[in-house]
Amino acid sequence: MLIEVMCDKFIRFGEPRGRIKIRQGLNTVMGTDVGTNSIGKSTFLMVIDFVFGGNDYAEKLTEVQAEVGEHMICFAFHFKDGIHYFSRSNVNYKYVQRCDADYRPLADGILTLENYCRFLLEHYNMTLEGLSFRNAVSRCMRIYKRETLDVELPLQEAKKEKMADGIKGLLKLTNLYAGVAAQAKATELAKEKHSTFKKAQQFAYIPSVKNQTEFRRNSERIVELTAQADELAKKSAGGVLTLDTVQADRVAAFQQRLKELKRQKRNLNAQLKAIQSDQELGSKSFVRSYEELQRFFPNVDINRIEAIEGFHKKLSGILKTEFTTAMNQLKTALEMIDAEIKRIEDEITEISKTTTLSKAVLEEYAGISKELKSLQQANGNYDKEKQLAQTFKDYEKALNSLVLQQIALMQQKINDEMKRINTEIYGKQKTAPLLTVSDSKTYSFFTPKDGGTGTESRGLVIFDLAMLDLTCLPVIAHDSVLLKQIEDYAIEKILEFYDKSGKQVFIALDKKTSYSLKSQEIMSKTTILQLEPQEGALFGRAWNSNSNEKS
Repeated sequence: MLIEVMCDKFIRFGEPRGRIKIRQGLNTVMGTDVGTNSIGKSTFLMVIDFVFGGNDYAEKLTEVQAEVGEHMICFAFHFKDGIHYFSRSNVNYKYVQRCDADYRPLADGILTLENYCRFLLEHYNMTLEGLSFRNAVSRCMRIYKRETLDVELPLQEAKKEKMADGIKGLLKLTNLYAGVAAQAKATELAKEKHSTFKKAQQFAYIPSVKNQTEFRRNSERIVELTAQADELAKKSAGGVLTLDTVQADRVAAFQQRLKELKRQKRNLNAQLKAIQSDQELGSKSFVRSYEELQRFFPNVDINRIEAIEGFHKKLSGILKTEFTTAMNQLKTALEMIDAEIKRIEDEITEISKTTTLSKAVLEEYAGISKELKSLQQANGNYDKEKQLAQTFKDYEKALNSLVLQQIALMQQKINDEMKRINTEIYGKQKTAPLLTVSDSKTYSFFTPKDGGTGTESRGLVIFDLAMLDLTCLPVIAHDSVLLKQIEDYAIEKILEFYDKSGKQVFIALDKKTSYSLKSQEIMSKTTILQLEPQEGALFGRAWNSNSNEKS
């Protein structure tokens, strides 16, 4: 378990706070009796999360990083094989340094964060199927500025996390994931195959059709082309086919296409000439001499006329840009048409050079075969996408059924444990929270007949207490932003649950004297860090009295 935390930037009235000793059971970070904010209670809980492999202390507490600067968090764990000392920088926080008892770095003692978390996973005996240490611990570190305070989503590790990932995390933590791991992997692979294939269709990396209408149209064309190929083969084998007829059919098809392209070219040229004519008209100078005008109209407003002239010039500039854009587009289209016309004319020339029937037939058959193959591939890929979608749907259905089978018993155990804890706190006066897993990607968490703020906060606390009892979860943290929503009289019982836990619980509280004498006694016994305003704050000073920190 964690036994101490230290940082040379932790100051109290000008003196280093030294090694902050951590105890088994409840560890309280205590604020003032008047509930002073921005003294570091939430920040210290973030430090605890940092010690247990989290990144939010370095990534989200930007005011700490700016005001305190680079610093090292030192900490030690006591396991069966002895005491292990570490340090972790708020700057190079992707690494953890092994240290000696005086927190001097050991040679070759640098661990990646991943390896450090693996060390904790093994030493806490949490090596369950698919479980990572951070994935297990992170969900119950409920601290201000972390994304784990949603009272309706107790399994959530981050706001963007899907419910399915929360359910998967619960299965792993309760050692039930082994029973669904193979099916979950097969389902994920089926999903990935379908998604990849569909994207290949969308970006036209493979031939495809968009809908059933296109599929039907392709099917009709496939029948036509197949008939043409069969007819061509029959005529060729029967001697009916002649070189002249083959050439004539191909040339006729090309000439029809050529006629259409030339018509398009004439239309585009006409549009281009019209735009060029308008451009020449628009480019004429608007400069005038107003002397003759003034001789006949001495009172004319020359300034007004010049303003209008200026407007005409601006308008001319805008039109010039539009003319240029339109002309470029038309020229590009004409270039493409000219290239296609040349290609077809070359094809016609090549046909005229054909001297043998076999070559002509082969070329004709090749054209039919090429189109036929493209249409068949497009329709085949359409069918393939539907097949992959159905496979994924079937696998997902099987996974949902398996998840419900696996989690049904554990869900009942969690709900029974929450009911037991709730009864010890409130007797039979209040209903207990309820977790209901509907399938592999949907769950709900609420307290029946009671949706008050205090009730919802209490639900999160009771859920975490149940998880401490039923799983290998080694630690939880509850900030005052969560606890202060709960009735004062209920806090006493909750503190007792925290303290008698065989695991480690970290909480932040203030207004100690507002609670019962029993609560005050527990708080006094379990306080590991007392924080006060100004020089009594965590870092020995308050740099912003209007800080956004909520506790």
